[in-house]
Amino acid sequence: MYKHIAEAFVPVGHAQCVVEQLCTKCCGYCLSVAIAGADKLLTFEDARAILRPADAGLQMRVEGRNLVVFCGVRSLLQGHLTTVATVQGTAVEWHPAGRVPFKTDGPLS
Repeated sequence: MYKHIAEAFVPVGHAQCVVEQLCTKCCGYCLSVAIAGADKLLTFEDARAILRPADAGLQMRVEGRNLVVFCGVRSLLQGHLTTVATVQGTAVEWHPAGRVPFKTDGPLS
């Protein structure tokens, strides 16, 4: 079970292509990359990331057992994201998340 969980939505064009490029850039740091439907699952030693393309952008979820690895995976994704896509706005905003990935029961506050 993961102790630290956060999600972010990033408005980007061609989200499926961005997901593929992110996986290519990050695969050297992962233990594995798997596909589950439209999602890409990146597994790290003590964390995992889920990348899901959406119509208006990219949904990202990071789950980690300890804070250091959790923050490291978030930084890895954000750093590579800026090399493969033009990110609108100034920063990626991460929000605490529940156990259900990408639960859509209203806007994030």
